[in-house]
Amino acid sequence: MPRFFRAQKRFDWGKWLMLALLFALSYALFYQMTLRPSSDIAIHATWAAEGDFRDPTSFVHHGAHPMWHVLVSVLLYLGLPLPAASALITALSKVFIAYATHRMLASALRDRLSETAITLFTGILMLVACLCVPALNPTVYAGIGTPNTWHSCTQLMAMAFMLVCVPRTARCYGLFSSNSPLAWRQPVTLGILLFLSLLAKPTFMQAFLPAASLFFLYQWIRRPQCSRCFVQVLVCVLPAVALMIFQYLYYFGIIVPWQSSVVLEYDWGKALHVLLRVVLIMAFPLYTLVLCRAQKADTTFVLTLLLNLTAIVEMLLLGEDGRRASDGNFGWGMMGASLMLWVVCLIRFLRQQDVWNWRRPRNLAGWLLLAWHLASGVYYVGYLFVSGASL
Repeated sequence: MPRFFRAQKRFDWGKWLMLALLFALSYALFYQMTLRPSSDIAIHATWAAEGDFRDPTSFVHHGAHPMWHVLVSVLLYLGLPLPAASALITALSKVFIAYATHRMLASALRDRLSETAITLFTGILMLVACLCVPALNPTVYAGIGTPNTWHSCTQLMAMAFMLVCVPRTARCYGLFSSNSPLAWRQPVTLGILLFLSLLAKPTFMQAFLPAASLFFLYQWIRRPQCSRCFVQVLVCVLPAVALMIFQYLYYFGIIVPWQSSVVLEYDWGKALHVLLRVVLIMAFPLYTLVLCRAQKADTTFVLTLLLNLTAIVEMLLLGEDGRRASDGNFGWGMMGASLMLWVVCLIRFLRQQDVWNWRRPRNLAGWLLLAWHLASGVYYVGYLFVSGASL
């Protein structure tokens, strides 16, 4: 292993420098995006500016993502201009995603890599995009998607919660015992975080709730002696489940008839398009799943796989009609979940004993795929800066 990548104990100044640089890059780009009227950030900023703290219902525009609006409105109340407030909250969401990702990488790889290397790979994860194939997606994002969205402020906030909630769910399960209940602090904290993630945007929970339910149901059947622990977790997440039901009843035309509705939407053309999107967004993680299939799967990894599989199935089978028919909300779940898969798969890739032997074709293929994703991501950020495009 090259000396640069060997594990060393020292003050991790590189992490904070990386976070500062990421904040500067994100703030600059998000500020520009806010000035483009057709961008997602600009549209949400307009809604946030309409919020009035004397009327709390003004923050529940479409009932699905009030958190970003409230935070931006607080900064507006403090005197910050709308573009600056919008860019600041969104950039902080991106930085928190990087911070949570760094913690996951450090926890799994500190015995193998230096702090500098962990920081480097965290930065890479914050920039990777879907593979750019000029004949298919010359502007990278359009028509395909990406694990790192640079135009959706609410999606970034939901992804920040995802990177906390999935490992914490795994930690909760790891504390299960056959003869003693959980300390209430763990499941209560998980329930609060899941509830808050819905206030950011329900795209994470729309895939994670069924995925985690399947996981815990299987484990409950397998370990009935831990029923008390399972019930504790269930009780603590019920408020989040209730909020999600309300959001979707509101969002999809039950409570408010003029909204969209959910429809079954499946055909072979759509199936091929979903397959193409999955391959281009997750080429490196999918390759790593095959390459590192012999590695032990921990709970976080299993939950992440279930999260992605659920998100893909939802995107494949479900759609919308009405005024939101082109919004693609069931694609947001897959894009958000893909970043979580990127994190756990990069960890598995870097834990290989011979990962630095680039002369081995299987390793070289992995590094080249990673480089292609990174180059596509850097190109996409540059494209957003210079083109004036909204996505």
